[in-house]
Amino acid sequence: MTYTQILLEVLSAFVLLLVFFWLMVYFEISDTRRERLKKNKLPLIAVIIPTLFEGKDLALSIKSVLKSDFPKNKIRIYVALNKATDGITRDFAYSFKDRGVRVVETHLNGKAAVMNYVLKHVIKKERFFLTLDADSVADKNLIKRLLSGFKDEKTGVVTPSVAVYKPKKAVELIQKYDYLFSIVLRKAFSHVGNLLVAPGPGSMFRTSAVREVGYFDENNVTEDMEIAIRLLLHGYNVENRIDAFSYTIVPTSVSSLLKQRVRWYSGFFFNMFKYRKRITNDKRNGLIDKNIMLLIFASVFLSMLALPLVAYYIYIGITYAYTLIANVGIVFLSSQIYSEMLSIMFSVDTLSFLSIMLLIFGAYSMFYAIKLVNKRLNAVKDTLGVAIYVALFSYFLGLTWMYGFINATVFRRSMMWKIKNRN
Repeated sequence: MTYTQILLEVLSAFVLLLVFFWLMVYFEISDTRRERLKKNKLPLIAVIIPTLFEGKDLALSIKSVLKSDFPKNKIRIYVALNKATDGITRDFAYSFKDRGVRVVETHLNGKAAVMNYVLKHVIKKERFFLTLDADSVADKNLIKRLLSGFKDEKTGVVTPSVAVYKPKKAVELIQKYDYLFSIVLRKAFSHVGNLLVAPGPGSMFRTSAVREVGYFDENNVTEDMEIAIRLLLHGYNVENRIDAFSYTIVPTSVSSLLKQRVRWYSGFFFNMFKYRKRITNDKRNGLIDKNIMLLIFASVFLSMLALPLVAYYIYIGITYAYTLIANVGIVFLSSQIYSEMLSIMFSVDTLSFLSIMLLIFGAYSMFYAIKLVNKRLNAVKDTLGVAIYVALFSYFLGLTWMYGFINATVFRRSMMWKIKNRN
């Protein structure tokens, strides 16, 4: 046996391990039973909405919280104004004062800084707080379902399923499927204890836990990731409620999407580099399991490698069908098709087959999330959307992940917010 064959056998065994790993995770996360909360024991919940240049989108966010099915006397809404928040956004914030919304002038710049200001100087009795980006929308039962996810005192944060709010443009529609894929992925990560992000659009935190670990990192553009990692390292759990929904307004142009994703992935690798010594199996030194991280990264990497293989086999199938039709017409022997398809199927090597299996699991998770969010599937529209996402957007993601890695590790550029005052 040659070295190449040995390498392929090892890779095949590793991919098979990944297939079984994700199979077990998927089977175990399908249960979305909801716990019932006792009304007489409901705590006060703070909702912190940090602002910048969101304008009328802020009104949408506030209204969504006001429509919550959680008791109104148990919700405190705090709109935290950034020093650079523009006049239009300020006007929308103050227009809700007569509806019980408190506007907090922080005189600070940066999302983490304004949230910390509210936590340090404003919040008093609220045991839990919800972060809601000013361009995001809370589902009416978001607060109740997230609160039910706090199973014990070691749960530091419960995260939601984030979907795209009313996508219309092509750039928004393709992001819709990216967010849907993330829904099941985040649930899987939380199940294995390695959910490393608490998204700004609707994560609920235990107030005492955030205060204990030192609040949000004000020198980090991905503070939602950094706080989740720090909570894990302090022994808290980062949970996910797959049936708790929030919706976010996404970038509408390729350039703004590129800037957002570069910031996200640069921040991810920046945080991984920052906490690299705490990624270990030794529970005394850290709570980020390096073996699980390896499986996750390997799954993403191999799934991206599988895409060209899938495209190649699809191309073979289409070319073969076209050739048959051109040569013998539309009516041809089914036995000939059957035999040719069998030969193509059995010509696929083990590694390619297993890589395609990983891709199939990814597609399954996507359709599962679509049904979860939309309550139904549109066979043609959703299949076409998933196919376009897999064929196009995943390559864009691969490039931005790569650039983020280089940006954070090679260039080591400062991960700081750069805010220009629009007033």
